[in-house]
Amino acid sequence: MARVMFFRRSPIRRAIAIAVTILTFACTTTDPEIVAIEYMRAARHADSDDVLARLDLEEIIGRIEDDVTLVLEDGDSDIFLRSSVETMLWGLFQETPREEDLTFDAKPATIDGERALVEVTIRSPQGTTLKRTVHLRRTVEGWRISGRSVDNLVSYVIQRLEERF
Repeated sequence: MARVMFFRRSPIRRAIAIAVTILTFACTTTDPEIVAIEYMRAARHADSDDVLARLDLEEIIGRIEDDVTLVLEDGDSDIFLRSSVETMLWGLFQETPREEDLTFDAKPATIDGERALVEVTIRSPQGTTLKRTVHLRRTVEGWRISGRSVDNLVSYVIQRLEERF
């Protein structure tokens, strides 16, 4: 009798497992439009932790490594560079003036393979609108801000490294 019940429950168990898998995948996969809006909101609210979570740090660090050579007497230069980049960018966004009462909207992303462009519209309570094109790259962690959208951040970090060292 137990064997018959096992076979009867099997399709239900399979359906539940499939539903859980799909739901888990849907919750971990975020659309580029959502990432772009969350990034812009975090940047405007000076939420450094949230900004860093949305940036493609691997691309930023790679671009900095292409331009700067670090030679350390002690320690690993890769770890030092990563830590320096995260610290500098975290501080930069903490210094950003906070703009709390903004609304954000995005057009559907233009996706080309592993890259995406999203046009984000930012509206102030006074009715002023500002449009920004946000560049993203699909990584193993999901969509991250990259490409031309991080050009100024890369330049900032390189400038700060040159000033310090």
